[in-house]
Amino acid sequence: MHSNVRMLKISLVCRWSFPQSTGGVAMHNHYLLNALEKKFKCNSISAESEINSGFSKNNGIRYSRIPITGHSNISQFLKFSILKNAARSFVDQKISKLFAKSLNNESGLIEFMDIHSEGYLFLKKNPEKRKNVVIRSHTPFGLLKQYFNKTELKGVDTWFAFEREKKCFNWAGSITTPSKDLKKRICDMYSINHDKVQVIPNLLDTNHFSPKDMEDNQDFTILHVGRFERAKGVETLIKSFISLSKKFNNLKLINVGTPRGPSFNKCMDLLKKNKLDQKVIFTGFVDYPDLPEFYAKSDIVVVPSEIYESFSYTVAQGMACGKPVIASEIGGIPETTNYGNAGLLFEPGNVDQLTGKIEMLYANTDIREEFGRKARKYIVDYCSIESLKAKYIEFYQSILN
Repeated sequence: MHSNVRMLKISLVCRWSFPQSTGGVAMHNHYLLNALEKKFKCNSISAESEINSGFSKNNGIRYSRIPITGHSNISQFLKFSILKNAARSFVDQKISKLFAKSLNNESGLIEFMDIHSEGYLFLKKNPEKRKNVVIRSHTPFGLLKQYFNKTELKGVDTWFAFEREKKCFNWAGSITTPSKDLKKRICDMYSINHDKVQVIPNLLDTNHFSPKDMEDNQDFTILHVGRFERAKGVETLIKSFISLSKKFNNLKLINVGTPRGPSFNKCMDLLKKNKLDQKVIFTGFVDYPDLPEFYAKSDIVVVPSEIYESFSYTVAQGMACGKPVIASEIGGIPETTNYGNAGLLFEPGNVDQLTGKIEMLYANTDIREEFGRKARKYIVDYCSIESLKAKYIEFYQSILN
């Protein structure tokens, strides 16, 4: 029986691959491949810049990194939002075409780590293979579009993107989501039968992200990990930090991520105006192996997202490291924090609420330690590779057998 299971084949298709990308989608794909490789014949297919493209094999997993010949960043060079939208649509279609071509001779189960309907052309041209296709939905375009400005929503490209996504969801044999919240939204938005959608959280390496001894210092350190942009709520965090710094003089804020763009400039102006720019550390990009070091240096972790998050890796990583986490009550984040029992939640964009939660943790060491312990225990049960591996294997076997 064991040898028969091993012969079953799975191709995981993801726009990005780890470690070239350390975003949540690529990270989950990486964890999943390593969780499955002893039970299935695994093939990873991604679209890469020409310099990172090629074929390789590692730990029994075959990696096919398809070159996209420089088109992936075309939208960055266009000035007007409508043209940017058209450029993104062009890139999405190109990647969909590349994936369809590379999958022509693939058998077994195919899972698309779907971001912008990468599986559209394959599903359209291969109706006989649809029952063995899984879409792993992270944040569909239908949800993201509510955060775009009105100019970006103009044009037929936006309409086509939504329609392609809708067709993919209905064509695929199965759909998985990392949260109950996203399942409900997808089913409601695209009129999909609830039985077709399975909820399985994203995987996390809770051995890599684990509690470590914290260096003794007099500062109270707040950690934020993520892109420095309005959608991630950094302006809310900076305003809260400024307010708290008027009461407490030993606060420090560490931002892990590349500091750039309009939000960064606006936040720096606010910090300089309040003479607090020296109290904030911008690390720039940090490699995956080094991330736990920054969690270890922090007293608390804040995730102030204002855009939909089906699953926040920053929340999960902070909890796994035994840190109290304060996060926006948005999307799937409440599920990750056990609805506030293993982490603190606040209304997205509400500076006063966030400030109050930080101040409570600042003033109460015992409460910080209690939340840290509860966070670690809950997240290991909720989404560690060890706790979820069997569930993923059972799900894939139910499709292939």
